[in-house]
Amino acid sequence: MDKNILSKLASLGCNIFKEEVLSKHCSFKIGGPADYFIDIPNEEALSLFLKTVGNDSFYVLGGGTNVLFSDDGYRGIIISLTGKLKEIVVNGEEIFCGGGALLSNVLNTALKNNLIGLEFVSGIPGSVGGAVYGNAGLRDKWIDSVIKEVVVYTSSKKVWLKRKQIVFSYRESSLENSVILDVCFSLKKTAENDSLATVLESVQRRLKTQPLSFPNAGSIFKNTKGFSVGKLIEETGLKGVRVGGAQISEIHGNFIVNIGRASSKDVLSLISLMEEKIYKQFSIKLETEIKIIK
Repeated sequence: MDKNILSKLASLGCNIFKEEVLSKHCSFKIGGPADYFIDIPNEEALSLFLKTVGNDSFYVLGGGTNVLFSDDGYRGIIISLTGKLKEIVVNGEEIFCGGGALLSNVLNTALKNNLIGLEFVSGIPGSVGGAVYGNAGLRDKWIDSVIKEVVVYTSSKKVWLKRKQIVFSYRESSLENSVILDVCFSLKKTAENDSLATVLESVQRRLKTQPLSFPNAGSIFKNTKGFSVGKLIEETGLKGVRVGGAQISEIHGNFIVNIGRASSKDVLSLISLMEEKIYKQFSIKLETEIKIIK
């Protein structure tokens, strides 16, 4: 990046790191160095960055919970939304939050203010921006169901989008080429909030069914229509198979865990094996849910 731009970003409060190791910034604990890693704490800095980044490749990192970085790192710029871009504000039955806010903090804020509607996201890690971009949720409820408005930057232009202007589908949205600045959630006020019990039940269920004691990136593949990928993996006998420091979880077949110094090559080898076995046995082509960043 141009030194003058870096200097301007620093003057706006950005923390700038050169050759920052990405394994420190993702739940998989895998990844080599990025050319630059920049914490962006306010909209002014974000706007400047997007207007001046030019042809440099960049990736917006949310909570780092559904990504696999290359062992060779990332030849470009990783940005993380921090500071004011993580703020959460309650206004009546609405919650306004920055794209960098953690989804868990938004849920906690809702519960403290007796607002219901977000209980289904309990236990889902990551940032609001990442959750909205990927339409996070469960089998029967998705985050798009509680969205009122999303503010994004598209090609350095700020745009306000109503829910009906955004296309959401399973684990996808039409926000692929946008940076999510703010999100407004529309919830409901309740006098007697028994939502905590629902949240605790959901968390306990995840503790029992997901390998949370090892570094991982969540579900590796999207579930196919009418089929649970985890169950398909189990039927192939692949649970527990290991390549290097990576292992297909013995608890949940759609998870790969880092059991000790796993490399991205180890993980990619297991992904290829899972794809091949599932196609050979069930004639089903799997689609990755995690983002593979090279």
